[in-house]
Amino acid sequence: MNAAALFFVTHGSSDRRSWSTLQTLVNVARSQSSSPHVKNSPLISGGCLEGLELSLAQQLEQFAIEVSTYGCKEVIILPLFLLAGVHVSEDIPHEVAIAQSKLQFALSQDSNKSLEPITFQITPHLGTHPQIPSLLSQHFAKYANESSSETQGQILMAHGSRRTGANQVVEDLAQQSQAIAAYWGVEPKIETQIENLIVQNIYKINVLPYFLTSGGITEAIANKLSVYSDRAKIQLLPVPLSNEEIINLSLTFI
Repeated sequence: MNAAALFFVTHGSSDRRSWSTLQTLVNVARSQSSSPHVKNSPLISGGCLEGLELSLAQQLEQFAIEVSTYGCKEVIILPLFLLAGVHVSEDIPHEVAIAQSKLQFALSQDSNKSLEPITFQITPHLGTHPQIPSLLSQHFAKYANESSSETQGQILMAHGSRRTGANQVVEDLAQQSQAIAAYWGVEPKIETQIENLIVQNIYKINVLPYFLTSGGITEAIANKLSVYSDRAKIQLLPVPLSNEEIINLSLTFI
């Protein structure tokens, strides 16, 4: 058998919910796999850039050695990131290159020929999937109050980047969802966009956090929104992708 193995990569965090969420995704992916070799086997796993004692390169090296015993010649690496930033464009490729180099060195030193050659392939990050725009629009629509006669505002909120042009994809996604964009780290921030809507006499506002999972940042966003409770009715929506949707999108990359 020469099946490829699949390795999810997330940002990671000191918040243990991040690791727990990744393990849930791995278990769902294993259970949904159509391959009898992959179903409920270690051929699907995942790791983090941050939050673990081992570097991503070390995690990948360990995984590759483990799956090589199943006859795998290739590890497909799927970055579970919604936006392309330094982690996607630089950090992950750097860690993968280190892991590949160490495996090649270990192979050259393997006098017993117990190790099989194995290579890594990085797929496009999850946020490039063509279904993302329609999923965001559906998510906004799910929570829209169509019976209300009041104009409702919609804000798509992402982390944001200071790199030139990096936020354009968020602006485009917001426009396709008939929303406006806001950012956690750069302007226009959520406070700015809420004030802009209130000036337009828009007091019902849905905020969709464009993050893969809920956690510390989404909790901080909720705290910021609570300040406006006496001026507007603002609803913080759940993160847009369920575990099943993430897996369904992910498996189309391989």
